[in-house]
Amino acid sequence: MRGLLSGGTWRARLTALREQKFLGHVAALMTGSVIAQAVPVLLSPVLTRLYVPADFAAFALFMSVNAVVSVVGAARYDQAILLPATEEDALNIVALSWIVLTTLCMVLSLVIALSYGGLPASWLETLHGDWLYLLPAAVFFSTSFQILSNWNNRCGRFPQLAVSRAVQGSLGGVAQCGMGYGGLHGIGLIWGWLLGQVAGLGMLLRSNLASLLEGRSKIERARLVANARHYKRFPLLSTWGCLFDSGASMMVLLIISHTFSSTVTGLFSFTQRVLAMPLFLISSALAQVLHQRIAQMNNEDATGILPYVLRAAAALTAIAIPFVVVLSLFGVELFTFVFGAQWADAGRYAGLISMAVGIRFIVSPLTVVLALNHNVKSAVQWQVLYFFSVTLTLALGNHLPIDDFLKLFVVHELVLFAIYFLLIIKGAKRRPDAAPSPLANESVT
Repeated sequence: MRGLLSGGTWRARLTALREQKFLGHVAALMTGSVIAQAVPVLLSPVLTRLYVPADFAAFALFMSVNAVVSVVGAARYDQAILLPATEEDALNIVALSWIVLTTLCMVLSLVIALSYGGLPASWLETLHGDWLYLLPAAVFFSTSFQILSNWNNRCGRFPQLAVSRAVQGSLGGVAQCGMGYGGLHGIGLIWGWLLGQVAGLGMLLRSNLASLLEGRSKIERARLVANARHYKRFPLLSTWGCLFDSGASMMVLLIISHTFSSTVTGLFSFTQRVLAMPLFLISSALAQVLHQRIAQMNNEDATGILPYVLRAAAALTAIAIPFVVVLSLFGVELFTFVFGAQWADAGRYAGLISMAVGIRFIVSPLTVVLALNHNVKSAVQWQVLYFFSVTLTLALGNHLPIDDFLKLFVVHELVLFAIYFLLIIKGAKRRPDAAPSPLANESVT
C-alpha cells in the first residue's frame, strides 16, 4: 500500500527520531552544565585573587579524598539503577543505595570523631588543612546526588538534572567567593563547594520526590535482597575498581605534594580544575545520556551499542583536538591574561598536560559501556592496572624537574587510556547476560 512505509524507511526514520532525542537530551544537560561551569570559570579570576595556591592544594586534596570515598559510598549499587528492565527493581536499588550510604557515613563519622584529635600534626600538614570532620557530610551529599541523578536519568528528566547542576555550580562558586572575602582560606573553598552540593541536591530531590514517594509501596525486603544479589558484581568488583581508580587520582596529588612545594601542588590542581571545566561539561552531559541509552539498548537490542560508541568517540575527538592545540601553543598567555601573572606557571602546566586531558575527555564518557553488569570485570581490571602503573611511573620519576615529571605523566595517560578505549570497544561488542528479572525465580511476599 502506498500509505505504508517500507521496513527500511521506517527504521531510518525511527533511527533519526532517536538521534534527535539523544541530541536534545545532551543539549539539555549541556545547558545546565554550561551554567554550572561558566559561573566558576567567570569567578576564577576573583578566586585566584582571594586564595593562594596552597589554598587550592588543600581544596584539591579534600576533593580527592571525597572522590575516593563517595565513588563507593553506595557500594556502586547506584550505577545499577539504570539497568533493570522493571521500575520496581530500579526503585529497590535506589533504596538499597541509600541504606548502604547512610550506614557508611555513620561509621565514617564515628571513626573520625574517635581518632581526629590523635592525628599527628605532620599528617594534617601533608593534607594542607584541617578538614577531615567535613568528609562524612561531603560523602553523603556527593553520593546522594549521584543516586538521584541516575534515578532522574532513568525517568528521562534531563532538564531537571540540568537545572540542579546549574544551581549546584553557580551557588558553589558564589559561596566560595563569599568565604574568600571572609578570610577563610582553603576551608572557604571547601565550605563554598559544600553549600553548592546541598543546593543542587535539594533541587534534584524536589524534581524526583513525587516519583520516589509514589513507588514506596514497591520497595520490599525480598526485592532489596534479590537485587543486591543480582547486581553483586558492583559491590564485589566495581567497588574495588573505583577505589583504585579514585585512589590513583589522589596518588598523583600526594606524590606531587610530597615531591614538590605546596605552591606547585596548588598550581597543578588549579590547572586540572580549569581544564576540566570547559571540556567535561560536554563530556559529562554526553556520558549521562549515553548511560541511559546504552542501558536501554542492553535490555532491547545490544547490537546498536557499538555504533553509538564509535559515533560518540568521533564527535569527542573532533572537539578535543582544537582545545589541545590552543592550550599547547598559548597556555601561558591565556592563563596570565585571565588569572594574573602569578598563574603563568599554571598555563605552562596546562600546555604540557593538554594531551592527557584531551584523551581523558574522549574516553571517559564511553566508559559507561563498562558499567553494564556483564562488563564490570573489564573495568575493574583496567582500574587496578591504572592505579599501580601511575603510582610506579610517578614514583620512579619523582627526581625529575616538574616539567619532565608532567611529560612522563602525559605519556602514561596516553598509553593507559588507549588501552581503556580498546576495552570499551570489546565491551560494546560483548552480548549481555541472558538473565531474567532478579525475582524471576523467587516469590515476593
